[in-house]
Amino acid sequence: MHITTPKFFEMKFLESIILLLLITTVQAKETIIRGIVTERQDQTPLEDATIKVIGQNNMTLTDSKGSFEIPVKNESGQLKIDMLGYKTAVVEYHSDQPTMHIQMESDIKNLNEVIVSAYGNNRKSKETAGAIAFLSSEDIKQGSGVSMQAALNSVPGVRMDQSTLSEARISIRGNGVRAPYGIRNIKIYINDIPFTEADGTTRIEGIDINDLGSAEILKGPASSIYGGGTGGVINFKLARAPYQERSLSLHTLAGSDGLIRVGTNYQYGGDKMNAYLSYGWQRYQGYRQHSKDKRNFLTANFLFYPSSKQTFTVLVNRTSQNTQIPGALTLEQFNDDPRQAAQTNLDKDAGRKQNWTRVGIGQSYHFNDRISNSTTIFTYFYDLNHPLPYAYIRNTYQSFGGRTRFNFKPNFRLLETEFILGTEFNQGYLKGSQYVNNGGQEGAIKSNTDYRNTFFSVFYQSTTHLFKKAFLTLGVSYNGLNYQVKDYLNPISSGDKKFKPKASPRVALSYNFGDYLSLHVGVSTGFSPPTGSEIKNQDGTINQNIQAEEAINYEINAKGNLFKTRLAYELSLYKMNMKGELIAQTVEQGITIYNNSGKTSHEGVELALSYQIFNENDHKSITALRPYLAVTYSHFRFKDYQIKDKNDQVISNFDGNKLTGISPWDVDAGINLETKWGIYTNLSYYFSDKLPLNDANTAFNSAYSTLNLKLGYQKQFGKHFNLEVYAGADNLTNTRYSSYNALNAKGFNASQPAYFNPSPRITGYGGLHFKYIF
Repeated sequence: MHITTPKFFEMKFLESIILLLLITTVQAKETIIRGIVTERQDQTPLEDATIKVIGQNNMTLTDSKGSFEIPVKNESGQLKIDMLGYKTAVVEYHSDQPTMHIQMESDIKNLNEVIVSAYGNNRKSKETAGAIAFLSSEDIKQGSGVSMQAALNSVPGVRMDQSTLSEARISIRGNGVRAPYGIRNIKIYINDIPFTEADGTTRIEGIDINDLGSAEILKGPASSIYGGGTGGVINFKLARAPYQERSLSLHTLAGSDGLIRVGTNYQYGGDKMNAYLSYGWQRYQGYRQHSKDKRNFLTANFLFYPSSKQTFTVLVNRTSQNTQIPGALTLEQFNDDPRQAAQTNLDKDAGRKQNWTRVGIGQSYHFNDRISNSTTIFTYFYDLNHPLPYAYIRNTYQSFGGRTRFNFKPNFRLLETEFILGTEFNQGYLKGSQYVNNGGQEGAIKSNTDYRNTFFSVFYQSTTHLFKKAFLTLGVSYNGLNYQVKDYLNPISSGDKKFKPKASPRVALSYNFGDYLSLHVGVSTGFSPPTGSEIKNQDGTINQNIQAEEAINYEINAKGNLFKTRLAYELSLYKMNMKGELIAQTVEQGITIYNNSGKTSHEGVELALSYQIFNENDHKSITALRPYLAVTYSHFRFKDYQIKDKNDQVISNFDGNKLTGISPWDVDAGINLETKWGIYTNLSYYFSDKLPLNDANTAFNSAYSTLNLKLGYQKQFGKHFNLEVYAGADNLTNTRYSSYNALNAKGFNASQPAYFNPSPRITGYGGLHFKYIF
């Protein structure tokens, strides 16, 4: 008979305890946290980001899709995410939560390290062929927050001219500077949705810069994946909520000349959805007589994560503007009183009332490790009520379209290559009427015309890894544009204007020597048709002789970091030969026609420097001290440009003249300071050289410089309250200047040409931003 002893029970008890501890340990080791790390604004996957578990030794890196898995011991805790070029992120984790969708914010101290999506390859800026500039939200909002002029003028080769808030013009390497209004020859996207209309016109007034999270600027022909334009591309990304933040913000601003702005936004950054909703109300009495401006902005920007393979975006934007237009002044008027308005603009109550609505839906889907697709569809419409000195215009416009792009990365053992293939379509319908302007009221009808504008682009790009440090990029886009015009009052002006589709190729070679230098050489071509307002003859008929601008661009670009990455630099040298550049000619009061100029030569040098004197841990009080410099040299000339009369006789020859509206030298310099107490400041200086105002080079806009200063304080109080107060002054030197000029203006009835739209003298502003974090 077997008898169980106490010792036997003791042994069984110890074995049970040991087994339980082993099971618990195994279970603890099997707790895995999964996540995806992306750039906050455009959701670009961030590869090789470091993931650490705070309080443990566990560490891992994200893969090429930004994904990671990391074991944790506790059911909840914190992860720390680090990556060069981005601000360190600390986030909460819980063992039972779904896949984490962590977004990181770019760091302006290391912009060469930021991953850019400009050419669809998701590489670091310094590794991407071509002259690409990146602006963070801090860069965009470095001024008062009502204009992008200071931010864009800090980029070499980019220029924003602005007088009143109603009149602004953006040019890249001189392309777009001669647009009579709005922006032409530059394609603008928001969240990969075309913001530019089908005919190539962009109305920048519809953007609230307070909603912008970042911008990527491609300079020169971008024929790979954005069509064949000669000017370049600006790809804006709307702000998104910080990860794991749910907050409500209120901001107010007051400034000189009756500037008042009030806005609010709600943000939520979760694992299944990122939501950003904002409303802004803005009023400005104006620096000049008859330059009041009223605006309202409403934006809803959503990002959904249905699965680890898919993201889904929704954008809804509604903007309204009611603005007065003071008009250009002669030199005598400008010197006498720059605040005055042109008398004809006063008499006719010139202004612009318009309402924009944009709706866009997009998705990105990763079928597997090799194939992915991103697609957006959109609709855009506006109404325009536009009294001018010599007409009263009423327009309604609606467009729809889409853009899709496939990325394919086969597993080649040799010559690893990524392919991109896609297409873009945009069709717009414009119903336009013109009336006699009777003191700001509609008079007799002058024209009633419908336009149907259709644009398409098919594009291809491949990037091949030739060997360890060298990449070859080949791209081509095939682009077409067609205008259908129906004039109900003057049928002879009806008809079609078709631009024969053309292929625009691009070739670029990159070699990465190390952190100190990445060298890129490239050749690209461009194709830029005139806009719908530029295809008419003096009598209103369609100019069948007008052709698209064509360009071929040769470029060398060097980027890198020196002195232990503290000094970031980018140097670009380019030569672009253009054929058929469009030049405006005022032939009668209120009537401007366009002609191709023959050939022009664009040669330029662009240099950007940024030096981080102090990093976060270098000084007890200073977290950042960063001087920067941007220099642009432009040597642009007419090579073959003659004006002929109706008998085909040459009446003017401008060969060898400086290109109209181009400043030979532009310099932007400044310094940013941030302290551990929350105090920050930005001091910036801008210089614009003397530039010709007409093709004959007989009138010039004088050189000028401005000095701007902004000082602020930002502090987090506990877990729930964030406060920012700031004040600033623009044009501290009280310079009298004209930034936005009417080029090739003509005087009628013995009057002098009215070239100048005076910019404000010294102005001040102050603001408050309050955020409550739930």
